[in-house]
Amino acid sequence: MPRSRYRTALVTGASSGLGRELALGLAAGGVRVFACARRAALLDELVAAIGAAGGTAEACPLDVADGERTAATLRRIDERSGGLDLVVANAAVGAPRDVAPYAWEAVRAALHVNLCGAAATLTGALPAMVARGRGHLVGISSLASFGALPAAAAYSAPKAGLSMLLACLRLDVVPLGIDVTTVHAGFLATPMTARSTHRMPQRWSAAHAARHVLARLPRAPAEITFPEPLASATRWLARLPRPVRERLLRRLG
Repeated sequence: MPRSRYRTALVTGASSGLGRELALGLAAGGVRVFACARRAALLDELVAAIGAAGGTAEACPLDVADGERTAATLRRIDERSGGLDLVVANAAVGAPRDVAPYAWEAVRAALHVNLCGAAATLTGALPAMVARGRGHLVGISSLASFGALPAAAAYSAPKAGLSMLLACLRLDVVPLGIDVTTVHAGFLATPMTARSTHRMPQRWSAAHAARHVLARLPRAPAEITFPEPLASATRWLARLPRPVRERLLRRLG
């Protein structure tokens, strides 16, 4: 793999799925990776795999649902690493299957992790990045953020908030030397989706998605969106007049 432009990177949700593949790919490019997730044993396995392949990584057990601890952890890692070049807010959870999709219990964890946790991750070390005049923030959002979907409040709403947060941060910090990229991903084959029973068209493997993202990050685009044509169809659906869109979605649901 070509040498990365980054010296250091932090990835949340690195114990499995897309986060794990991103950490592996970054380390293969010579990046010192700080791998964050709740499951310490899986992080240790990841660090061992990276070390066996000649890379450098450190396990940093962290539950991003605790926003204050997450921001403080980002600051500490940034300081002792000599400055984080790349921060990837990837950690996410799905909705529980045993409650109604419109209940507080359905949306609670996703709001804490997928939005608040991601915000703490992205902004924790941001003031230090701005002081250095360099750095790259990446948030893993979703095509589900483009518009309302049935039984999807717990997932779509936090991802839409994350996309908006990243768009606002771009306005604030790109002129200060910080790159900001929003990744709008489609369906991925990960442990989180393994139990899903709904259709997942154009589903990608986590490894394929990670390669796609990492190949584009050096250009620091505002957005990385995949896969096509699902992304185009999702945008088209979001642009329909609300009454038409709602009738169509209810029929499809």
